[in-house]
Amino acid sequence: MQNNTRALVEGALLSAITIILSLLSLYIPILGTFASLVWPVPIILLGIRHGLKISILATVVSGIIVAMLEGPLQALTVILGFGLIGIALGWAISKDFSAEKCLAVGTVASLIAKVVLIIISLYVMGINPINEEIAALKESVEQVTKFYTSMGMNKELVEQTTQNFKQAVNLLSMAIPGVFVLASIVDSFLNYSVAKLVITKLGSRIKDFTPFWQWKLPSFTVFFFMIGILLTFLEPYWPAGILKTIGMNLQLVFYFAFFIEGFSLLAYYFGKYNVSKPLRVLAVLLVFFNPFFAQIVAWAGMFDILMNFRKL
Repeated sequence: MQNNTRALVEGALLSAITIILSLLSLYIPILGTFASLVWPVPIILLGIRHGLKISILATVVSGIIVAMLEGPLQALTVILGFGLIGIALGWAISKDFSAEKCLAVGTVASLIAKVVLIIISLYVMGINPINEEIAALKESVEQVTKFYTSMGMNKELVEQTTQNFKQAVNLLSMAIPGVFVLASIVDSFLNYSVAKLVITKLGSRIKDFTPFWQWKLPSFTVFFFMIGILLTFLEPYWPAGILKTIGMNLQLVFYFAFFIEGFSLLAYYFGKYNVSKPLRVLAVLLVFFNPFFAQIVAWAGMFDILMNFRKL
């Protein structure tokens, strides 16, 4: 009885914190990003300390109060966008999963939340947020084109640049599933990292990720990347662009995986040869701001997956 009362009291307090964070994210843009990262932490903490039921209850209560203050749509955004990943990570940590497994669980939860929010937006509000964003990007390209033309820039150069941007936007519209997967991975990683920092400050401990220089992806990632390339080449034999869309998304997701693996390889050699901090910073800047070096890192990551240069 005492434990149940304690769980309910802590749930009420942490629900109040989540509501405050929700309001901060809505009304204070500067703090909004920070609040969205911290929002799942109370739910994660409840899941660790008191189990799945209490974390779900706290999320639902927070959603109801946000609905009363801001409307049902904002409440759905809060519950699905933030609450689901908090519930999932709290459950995974309470089961003593490794940090990598927790990341996978959080990624799935974040991806489900994004898909459900899109479906609700489509069938309840009658709005396709993806099409809205793509249309906004195309409109911004048109506005930039008019601006540069009015400034007297070379018309052919402006038209060529505009055409390149439009092609990039069209490719982006095809790669939305891959973008969602990558965004879900980043969401899960950031939320787990912030939760670990906060929970450690509160006197508890959760598992660390494997040191970055030891990260090693399984060899099937290369297989799926090659499948993506193959599907793109087979596009002429299948209508409606289905194979190209699947192939592009596979390439996007696993190219990102190779890039992370390549950075892990780079970190390994930085440590092995005791590279100075200024040179490390310079190398990282070159990779992030020069596409040629970024591609080298990604391909190095792919070959490391196949050949295991570090003998991990």
